[in-house]
Amino acid sequence: MSTSGFYSEEEVLATVGRLDRPRLVRFLRAEVIRPADAEGRQVYRQVDVARIELLCDLCDDFDLGDEALTMVMGLIDQLHGTRGDLAALMRALGDEPDEVRGRVMQRLRG
Repeated sequence: MSTSGFYSEEEVLATVGRLDRPRLVRFLRAEVIRPADAEGRQVYRQVDVARIELLCDLCDDFDLGDEALTMVMGLIDQLHGTRGDLAALMRALGDEPDEVRGRVMQRLRG
């Protein structure tokens, strides 16, 4: 990784052992990886590298096609977003008085 905090394509290929150029191209065409643009070249962030590693796991373990990869990653993205929303809700609820928190907990319990 360069000092800018971004990875070049070559650095990503060297970092992710199970990744080769055809597989990276496949991920890019399926739009399950979207590198950033830095001065006219594609660069990858640490989160992109983690996502590529997950994609390699999915391909190796489950032999998913492009459509399935897109669907699975879309579901993972939705779940990640929901998790963030829930964490924000819990922080907001934590700032509320005990009475409000108690009413919310009663409603959640049904």
